[in-house]
Amino acid sequence: MTERLRIDRLRVAAGGRVVVDVADFGVAAGELLVAVGSAGSGKTTLAAALTGSVPSDGKVFVDGAPLIGPPSRRRRTGLAGAIRDGNRIAGCTVAEALHLASGGSKRENEALQRFLPLSSRRHVAAEALSGGEQQLLQVAAAWCAAAAVLVLDSPTVGLAADVAKQVAALAIEEAERGIAVIWLEQDRREAPAEPRAELSGGTLSALGVRPASEAGSHQDRV
Repeated sequence: MTERLRIDRLRVAAGGRVVVDVADFGVAAGELLVAVGSAGSGKTTLAAALTGSVPSDGKVFVDGAPLIGPPSRRRRTGLAGAIRDGNRIAGCTVAEALHLASGGSKRENEALQRFLPLSSRRHVAAEALSGGEQQLLQVAAAWCAAAAVLVLDSPTVGLAADVAKQVAALAIEEAERGIAVIWLEQDRREAPAEPRAELSGGTLSALGVRPASEAGSHQDRV
């Protein structure tokens, strides 16, 4: 399978400590990669680094093209994500947020048809949404970008069971279309596929493979 996403020595530091350190990792086109990790393992920080929401060192490539700049630029290059970092979409209605995310492709109409809780709130200011509705809006907005790589950070937390199933189905469908989907999850029971990678101490590795950085390294990680 063609490699769609390539991570090359991606590092994020905070407070003088390395909190994410991914030496070398790839995700293929059409792959739904579920990566599990406990609280504090670096899932949200990794998602934020991939999308450009936090400063990082190293290189990330989508279909061979380097990802640089803020989230808006990275979406145009081919990577979009929904991150549980506490930031909320604001300053627009639900419909406007989806329209902006779709770049005028009209994909927002399909998102509203797919996710009825958003459709019924389409004219409501995004900042007035409940926590679960805001979470769903961020997932829908990331999907509307029609990116080659979709990063979902514990996307079903706070969602009703039926809506969570719809989000899982969305991830599966996107992978079947050839999109590289990264699903970061704490509870593997919530994942739409069997975990194939693990995030521990900020290091991402295939399950069953011990990261080289865990041997002989004395870096302080959280």
